Amino acid sequence: MMAKINYKQISKKVFYLILPVIFAFLVGAILIVVSGHNPIEAYGAMFRGALVGKSALYNTLFSSTPIIVTGLAIAVAFKANLFNMGVEGQMYLGAFAAAYVGFTLKGLPPVLHVILCILAAVIVGGLFALIPGVLKGRFNVNEMVVTIMLNYVAILLTDYLTNFVFYSGEGYAATYPIEQSAYLPRFMKTSQLNWAFIIALIMACVVYYIFKYTRLGFEIKAIGHNVSFAEATGMNTRNKAIIIMVVSGMLAGIAGAGEVLGVHHRFIAGFSPGYGWDGMTIALLGKNNPIGILIAALFFGILKNGGSTMELMVGVPRSLISIIQGLIIFFLAVDYLNTEFGFMSRLKLMFRRKVRG
Repeated sequence: MMAKINYKQISKKVFYLILPVIFAFLVGAILIVVSGHNPIEAYGAMFRGALVGKSALYNTLFSSTPIIVTGLAIAVAFKANLFNMGVEGQMYLGAFAAAYVGFTLKGLPPVLHVILCILAAVIVGGLFALIPGVLKGRFNVNEMVVTIMLNYVAILLTDYLTNFVFYSGEGYAATYPIEQSAYLPRFMKTSQLNWAFIIALIMACVVYYIFKYTRLGFEIKAIGHNVSFAEATGMNTRNKAIIIMVVSGMLAGIAGAGEVLGVHHRFIAGFSPGYGWDGMTIALLGKNNPIGILIAALFFGILKNGGSTMELMVGVPRSLISIIQGLIIFFLAVDYLNTEFGFMSRLKLMFRRKVRG
């Protein structure tokens, strides 16, 4: 007998999912009014620029692609209460590994070459995440501190390799170009959307399957809910912490490979505008659910792609998009504090005590 769908509960979850976005847009609307513009016109121009027309839609999906995968990478760790703040660095090393295989191996069939590049990114990203995984699992070292510090190691190492060891000599910090056999095909000439988007969708399906149908997914959820109970049932949480961090790093490596094989066709120093950090917001907004992450990443893609149209058509500076993203993060933090620590209830209690006193 099929389980009855609780539409009320689903509606409640969806409401709380979009509540930070609603608040951010309301504050953004106030700022638009203060600057002397019409918020309805501004937001209308933004959504039209991001969604109306095949080229606009493709560009929005292109903007969403890397943060889908980094969001998934962070969600895998976050769901187990492991804070992998090193997705940015793991992505950089994965991207460099993909580029190295891309320009080193020659004469390979296109499909095989792409697979080898992605495999190299997966291995290197996973191995780099193994370091904080082992430190956390074996020695109980704070993974947040370690992963943040390792970001600088990864970025500076790839900078050195790009500027000195594998410098292309073309006037900017980039490696040699990869072979054309390692290119990910694009969907149309007027957009940079490429098969990295399809890979991102596949990764979302894989993570969804892991969470819902595998033993590892059950263990991730069990550790996230109550690590002490998980240990009491006989689960080796130390080893699982290592495995979860490695899986997270592997996904981050795939995000980097997509940028190299589908967009730049070489490794460029500082290629990421903060995809790893954006992925954190995406994971939180999507509640660590692969479907929620896809929706949240698409929304951020709309913000990024539609911002330029809003500036051009209405005159509202695209910096407002950064403000809205920051507000979303702020309201997500408030929601997290309320969920985990009863933040709003405590504020109400304090207010009532002051009124009575």
